Amino acid sequence: MEAVKKPFFVLLVNFVITALLFLFNSPEYTLKYYINSVFYVVFFYLFIALIMWVIRGRFFDGIAYSFRRFYNKTSKQRDYLEEWKGKPLPSETVNRSWLRMFFFQGVIMLMVMFVLLFFYYAGVAN
Repeated sequence: MEAVKKPFFVLLVNFVITALLFLFNSPEYTLKYYINSVFYVVFFYLFIALIMWVIRGRFFDGIAYSFRRFYNKTSKQRDYLEEWKGKPLPSETVNRSWLRMFFFQGVIMLMVMFVLLFFYYAGVAN
């Protein structure tokens, strides 16, 4: 939960991770390969954020409820202590502050990547 309270520290850690990816995975040290390393981190954050956003938007709630109900009706091993209606739905398990943190990290790093792309293509055009 500390990561949510200190987003700029997490952003700094992300740039350290990006630099390490750049140093260990790039065949040569150019701006192009650094932009690629930033893209990998941006893709991770935005992918996780979009998945959390879809889950939070109650997309899978009906499916999960239906599967639980079907399993309860057809199961021969009935567990009466475990009530299927009382289990939280997928949208209830996604924490809103974590969702905002993933979006914040992804969007800030995406903007940095666009600035780097601007400098890269400005240098290539000259």
